[in-house]
Amino acid sequence: MNRAIHPTLAQHGYTLPELLIGLTLGLLVIAAATASYATSAHTWRAMAAADAVHANARVALRNIREQTLMAGAVYLLPSSNTDHFSVEVSPSEDVGQAAVAGVNGSKYVESLTLGHWHALDAADCQGNTHSSHSSVRNDYKLNTNKELSCKDLNLVGSTYQALAEGVEDFQLRYAQANPNAQTIQWKTADQVSDMAQVLAIEVCVRVASVAAVHNTQSNASEAGCLGEALPVDGRMRRVFKRVIALRNRVGVMP
Repeated sequence: MNRAIHPTLAQHGYTLPELLIGLTLGLLVIAAATASYATSAHTWRAMAAADAVHANARVALRNIREQTLMAGAVYLLPSSNTDHFSVEVSPSEDVGQAAVAGVNGSKYVESLTLGHWHALDAADCQGNTHSSHSSVRNDYKLNTNKELSCKDLNLVGSTYQALAEGVEDFQLRYAQANPNAQTIQWKTADQVSDMAQVLAIEVCVRVASVAAVHNTQSNASEAGCLGEALPVDGRMRRVFKRVIALRNRVGVMP
């Protein structure tokens, strides 16, 4: 009787060198993926910080610009005869109700006050409209929480509210005209002899990200509002300067 002979199937596996090579390749892939994720996460944090810094600067500068353009403005007041209008002119720029006023000093002392008729625009810098005073006088200053804040000085019970966070410095200069010499000179608030001759305001804010962004360093070519070197603590920082012309200075320069 013949027996059927079945060939033994060959058993194949991985050798130790092959396993070590595969393991090494796998670890390299994991390391590369981890490094790529870390880079992407850092880039995302940096972009988010930069976006927040620019957003805060936009809010602060836009608010100041809107109020500056109305400072010292006039408006038409209809008379009893609807066919005629009278022009209401803002009060003279005295200490109590100045259309433009400022205080020069350290970053927590520096302030800007902008006034306009309540009838022209009832909304103040905070959006309040219920003031019973004839004029709105918005005062801007930096608080100790690194926030640019403001309030209507004529609104009873009003308190300073934050407009933008991360603001480390707030500095102002005023372009005062000299009608006799036909010149314009930039001055600080304490150097201005007559605010009624101011034709423009330069606003500078230094804004930093609230949280630190690792490996972020200040650009050596950039300086703060007063020319100071920017701190190096991992936070994203930008300096924004805007020159805002006062529309209501007709006749200052003949």
